[in-house]
Amino acid sequence: MKKLIIFICIFCCYFTCFCQEYNKVKDILNQRGEAKILVKASENKLEELSLFTSIDRKIKNEYLVYVNEKQFNNFLTLGLNYRLYQEEKNEKQINVATTIGQMQSWDRYPSYQVYVDLMQNLAQDFPNICKLDTIGYSVENRLILSLKIHDNATENAPKFFYSSTIHGDELTGAVVLLRLSDYLLKNHQTNNEIQNLISNMQIYICPIANPDGVYAGGNNNVSNATRYNANYVDLNRNFPNPKYGQHPDGEQHQKETLAFMNYSLQEDFDLSINLHTGAEVCNYPWDTWKENERRHPDTEWFISLCQEFVSQVRNAGGQNYFSDVTYSGITNGGDWYKIYGSRQDWQNWYTKARELTLEVSTTKTPSSNLLPLYWNKLKDGLISFISNSLTGVEGLIKDINSQETIENATIEVENIDYDSLFTYSNNQGYYFRPLLPGNYQIKISAQGYNDTLVNINIEDNTTLTQDIYLSPCSTSLSSYENSIEDVIIFPNPCNEKLFLRNNNFFAYIISNFQRNNLLKQRINKSNEIDVSELSAGVYFLTLYGQDETRTLIFIKQ
Repeated sequence: MKKLIIFICIFCCYFTCFCQEYNKVKDILNQRGEAKILVKASENKLEELSLFTSIDRKIKNEYLVYVNEKQFNNFLTLGLNYRLYQEEKNEKQINVATTIGQMQSWDRYPSYQVYVDLMQNLAQDFPNICKLDTIGYSVENRLILSLKIHDNATENAPKFFYSSTIHGDELTGAVVLLRLSDYLLKNHQTNNEIQNLISNMQIYICPIANPDGVYAGGNNNVSNATRYNANYVDLNRNFPNPKYGQHPDGEQHQKETLAFMNYSLQEDFDLSINLHTGAEVCNYPWDTWKENERRHPDTEWFISLCQEFVSQVRNAGGQNYFSDVTYSGITNGGDWYKIYGSRQDWQNWYTKARELTLEVSTTKTPSSNLLPLYWNKLKDGLISFISNSLTGVEGLIKDINSQETIENATIEVENIDYDSLFTYSNNQGYYFRPLLPGNYQIKISAQGYNDTLVNINIEDNTTLTQDIYLSPCSTSLSSYENSIEDVIIFPNPCNEKLFLRNNNFFAYIISNFQRNNLLKQRINKSNEIDVSELSAGVYFLTLYGQDETRTLIFIKQ
């Protein structure tokens, strides 16, 4: 009897605590649409949890997890212990600039209108070297903007993309990248290092990737910023994933996600860095796998760039800066904790851009008066990322006979590249392959041409220019895959539309026999390709998938 009474008492206490925590979480969800909970989970449960919640970071032996209403209800079915995350009680002053003049000292967060005005003014004040791109619009129709900075007539230069605040409540990077844009543009004529960078690199900067999250409390308020977008979806779990496919989070691709995917495919970035807050660490791919499970071919290159960055920011911010996750300040994403649907893994796997994640402050949204301090800590490191990524080889791929450039040639570094993570020449035949200093053999291949091997030597802090000439092989239908027997596309010949029987491809390029690209698009849900604008004739169709690229021939009647 005594044991029964004890059991009942324990059960009642547990049930009471459970109800209290449940009600606390529900109250927060009703107020904000998202809540933060602390969870203890085994590694097996953690993987399951990662598929339908947003794990933020590990705190001692618990995981900080964001949930919306649907995610929380699903979470409860796992039977895991949890508690509402209590924010540390420290008085923060979050000042918001409602005029551009108030941003001069960079110790405020911009209102939405001030943010837009700042981006527009920078493009207008430096029209010869700066262009403002509209990446797209948010769910609530706020602008998603990016500055392109480049002081050279040619577009044949490596492309570097900085973005921040894909999580709306992680705001340090937004102001830091705004200030970086301002600094690069205003100092390009007087600072030789900056002048060299923007002459030899196309630099893209998107300070706010999730404006609805930033301004969830209104356009003049960032104190109520949310991690999720206006649909309560974590945008950094919403990208296609190499392990779990198109929708690893079980959500449709959001407007913001689609805008970034289209922008990345259009611009074809060489290096991309996504700034976050909540920790201080350089996170390199993969997020999907631990390093002993699957290594990115350029792991050593990522680590080298990160080591230089950490050295720079510690010189400015002290030796304890970038040391709260690992002593080195560098980690493989999966070794820290696995997530699925990150932009980092999508960029690396699907677009072949090399992206890493940069967590720049332990506090997600620090007091606004601390923002100049973070700029002083990060400025040299952010610039070093750009300059150090220039080391490698670039050039044009050309037809040895006609001297015409060749688009979509594959540049494969022997004994390094695998997982089809190759570099490709752009629509002007230009390629750039970042590499650490050393000797390499690269193989260049293109449909209709013989493979070519080239030995190169990369010296410290230099970009080797190496044009490569390919000799055509005999051009005949038999030298390409037989699209009729392979039954990948139908009908063939076609009139208005082609259809794919295989849905493992996400993009395509149509070119003629002169190797000119005519159409380049993502493949839609219906797996149809509109060829109505093409003249009658024979064409190449190159399909791009997760693990393969295939070139087929079709006839337009």
